[in-house]
Amino acid sequence: MRTSAPLTTKFINWLDERTQIKGLTRKTLDEPIRGGARWAYVFGSTLLFLFGLQIITGIFLAMYYVPSADHAHASVAYIQKAVPGGALVRGLHHYSAHAMIIVIVAHLAQTFLFGAYKAKRELLWVIGGVMLVVVLGFAFTGYLLPWDQDAYFGTKVGTSIAGEIPVVGSIQQRIMLGGSELTSLTLSRFFMTHVFLLPLALGLFAIIHFYLFRKAKPAGHFHQQDDHRVEFFYPRQLFKDAIFVFMIFAGLLTIAATIPAKLGPQADPTADFLARPPWYFLPLFQLLKYFPGKLALIPTVGLPMVLFGAIFLLPFFDKRAERHPLKRPLATAILALTIVSALGLIGLSKYEDRSNPEFRSQLKKQEADDVAFLNAPFQPQEIGRAISTTPPDVAVNPAVVGSRSLNIFLANCANCHGANADGGTLGPSLINLARRRKLTLDYLTDWIAGHGREPSPGSMPRYQQLSQDERQALADWILRIDKPLIENGTEKSVAQAEKPPAAYVASCAFCHGDSGEGSVGPALFGVSKKPNRSCDDLLKLLDNARAYGLNDPMPASFPELSAADKQALVEWLSKLNAK
Repeated sequence: MRTSAPLTTKFINWLDERTQIKGLTRKTLDEPIRGGARWAYVFGSTLLFLFGLQIITGIFLAMYYVPSADHAHASVAYIQKAVPGGALVRGLHHYSAHAMIIVIVAHLAQTFLFGAYKAKRELLWVIGGVMLVVVLGFAFTGYLLPWDQDAYFGTKVGTSIAGEIPVVGSIQQRIMLGGSELTSLTLSRFFMTHVFLLPLALGLFAIIHFYLFRKAKPAGHFHQQDDHRVEFFYPRQLFKDAIFVFMIFAGLLTIAATIPAKLGPQADPTADFLARPPWYFLPLFQLLKYFPGKLALIPTVGLPMVLFGAIFLLPFFDKRAERHPLKRPLATAILALTIVSALGLIGLSKYEDRSNPEFRSQLKKQEADDVAFLNAPFQPQEIGRAISTTPPDVAVNPAVVGSRSLNIFLANCANCHGANADGGTLGPSLINLARRRKLTLDYLTDWIAGHGREPSPGSMPRYQQLSQDERQALADWILRIDKPLIENGTEKSVAQAEKPPAAYVASCAFCHGDSGEGSVGPALFGVSKKPNRSCDDLLKLLDNARAYGLNDPMPASFPELSAADKQALVEWLSKLNAK
């Protein structure tokens, strides 16, 4: 009696007649593996899985995400707090991105250790190096998208470093930012690059990598003792890959469910925020502390060029047939030294932050703010809130006849920022703020009318009712505030603070900021008022920074500075107001 084939078999046969899918499947699963299946070969499939997971979760997140400074943070907060399963999906996307960096580095390290870049596999290795660069590009562009404090200031530091590269630095920075500041245009460019350009690039390179791998055939184990034994990818290697991928996914799922992806308050460009990059960029960040001024080009330009140059050129220089790591002691030692150094720099950066009381307290406060925001219920944005134009009742001597700019301030800003601009219950102090944060006139003028902060009941209103001329006058006035405004019924001068001497600009500004506001190194405001910081002490510190037992990685001496330069620098430092 004749029985009919199952429906699934009929469908597969029907599909095969039109697509030849059976032949393609056999060609994929029948890949010969010299030396047999091994756990050391699971990284390629794991990277493919993580890339797929990034695409799937990224598509879900893109359904809700709004790439603009006004709404990006609110849309991410909505995903995290209001969308069913949104926190889990975002957590998977966040943690799988970290896992992807770890796995691709492990894959390259294992390939290097096994000498699998030899014997006509040069292009295969080079494409793998390019894919590492693309994955790091994913990490850098994706870091900005939540538009919280960490994302904003971390990206600002990163783009500033990119701008220090000779010749192309300023052009490169302007292309990345879409101007001179981090704005909605920057966010839009990073989003487009993260969601469209980089996935296309990684997908293309993955296809080329797979094609070259199938042409070159698996290299096998470095000892080549089992070369006579050949197994197909299916079933043993596929089973090992599946088990490892399942373990990775289970781990990511557990972490995403128990430790929500980080999200802090919305980016505030005027905030006094201590920026720290994610762990995979911490080695570079730590190295910057040891190379002040123009020497910063060594870790920012020189070291990456040497590292990636060595990666790309390695198979063209190392053509020896020997693959055993113990018989290649120099190569193995270099790999071990690179990994240990990177981990050591990460640990050292964390240790120095914990050891420095000022940094420790600031970072602890920022972490507490992040946790508080993450645990707070979602607050929808309020668009188009009405803003009163009636001057507030502020405690100012009515006999005072202030300037036009002061009157604009008193009518619109003093209720929150205080009658003397020294801070109120709702707004921060504006004294020295513009200078510390390096804000420009155009930026402040635009910020007053349509800033990027979430227009919630507790945020700053958007003063679109002011004319362009009024906003510009107010912005210019804020730029020049360096002391309380009113004393004995008279408006004080708001003259710009004294410019730093040339010695500071040349030797100190890269780490401590253009005006002492802090960057890689701490802020210098009020440094002369700290214990053991008289002018003589500061002069001695310039001769030997370790003389007072400081843990700061400031250079031990500045031999290029003359005595007159040091004196001018110390006199300027002594005039800096405390924050």
